[in-house]
Amino acid sequence: MTNSISRRLMLALGSLALCGATSAYAQSYPHKPVKIVMPWNDGFPANSTRLFSQELAAQYGQAFVVEPKPGAGGEVAAKQVIGAPADGYTLLVTGSSITIRAATDDKNADGLRDLQPIAQITTTPYVIVAKTGKYKTFKNLLAHAKEPQARLNFASAGVGTGMHYLGELINLSAGVQMVHVPYNTGSKQLAAVMGGDVDIAIISLVTAWPHITAGTMEALAVSSAERSAVATNVPTLHELGFKDVPAIGAWIAVFGPKNLDPAIVKSLSEKITSIAKAPATQETVKGWAAELPDTSTAALTNVLRTETSFWRKLIKERNLPVAD
Repeated sequence: MTNSISRRLMLALGSLALCGATSAYAQSYPHKPVKIVMPWNDGFPANSTRLFSQELAAQYGQAFVVEPKPGAGGEVAAKQVIGAPADGYTLLVTGSSITIRAATDDKNADGLRDLQPIAQITTTPYVIVAKTGKYKTFKNLLAHAKEPQARLNFASAGVGTGMHYLGELINLSAGVQMVHVPYNTGSKQLAAVMGGDVDIAIISLVTAWPHITAGTMEALAVSSAERSAVATNVPTLHELGFKDVPAIGAWIAVFGPKNLDPAIVKSLSEKITSIAKAPATQETVKGWAAELPDTSTAALTNVLRTETSFWRKLIKERNLPVAD
């Protein structure tokens, strides 16, 4: 009996010592440069990553080095972080496509199953755009789409993207059949609209914003729950009667490897929240026509759970094509 009690006591003391060591380790984080892996080379997502990485470096007094690892729709970057030590020195910044890819194939990275969510950093709604003067309103677009001989089409950033699926949801909800035409870059989408190769594009507001402000393109609707803070005159799909189309868009978020120390997760989330509240950050992000979301870990976890479940159900029920 005495030996049994002694063993339990030694195990308890060992656990306390381990907890103390872990806590001390987290408090000293980071004591060396942190690598942030992202799946982009440039554009709004890469700009968001670099902005927050620079500010994290300033907050912690330690380098946060961004490493682009494009490929396989974000899988290359995600898999690198999934396989990294859970010590906080390799982080992932990736986009909302992770929820679609997780919904389409169990072999793909899953933000909840395989990674530790930390915080969203930026968001931007999708916007439906047309060449200025072609439709003028979303209502007119749908009226044209419902004409007996209508052959309208829409551009997206590719098969199996949120933009593609939003177009299919609009088709379903409005009872129209606009044909999907995939492009692999936003600039090609916009060029196709301007050249008359497609009728509309469903694209991020950030990408389309310079053309909207220049007056060469018309924004017909946005996909967010509320109107954009910059495109205040553009109605939401909900306002236009599409109550069954969820508010979706593109977002950028920070993740760590699974089993990352909760104290490090908390520290990073708090620092990101502080950065997001800074007037300079808010001005920069608004200048991109993007927005700053709820940066709590709980909010990101909820987004991952909700979106992955929604996409899985939609893809299965509607037999939608998925990305390779």
